[in-house]
Amino acid sequence: MTPAPTTSADTETGPRRGRLGYVVIGLVVAVAAAGWAFVMANAGRTPGISAETVAFKILDDSAVELKYRVAKPKDRAVRCVLDAIDRNFAPVARTETVIPAGVSEVERTVTLRTTKRANAARVKDCRRV
Repeated sequence: MTPAPTTSADTETGPRRGRLGYVVIGLVVAVAAAGWAFVMANAGRTPGISAETVAFKILDDSAVELKYRVAKPKDRAVRCVLDAIDRNFAPVARTETVIPAGVSEVERTVTLRTTKRANAARVKDCRRV
């Protein structure tokens, strides 16, 4: 028995369908990866609130000065946690501050009293009150 002759239509649709499937699968994977990256980039954040550590200065073994900026919706109050850590990343100071409703952006400087010499200070977290 001889195999049935192949036509040009058979050879064109076979590989083309396979490539089209790979393109569709590739697009689905790319969209899913982009969505996952967006979710992971925003995980743990409160939408509409942006907190930024501008600078910190180690004053001495028991104090650090922290300059920070918070942007938020004007009609919301926000509570921020500020902290300082030592060179082993252990917390040596912690305080909370409230940014009241009525302002949308603030920039403040505070002095944190530490239990021992700090290595860094930061705005750890800001959440709606």
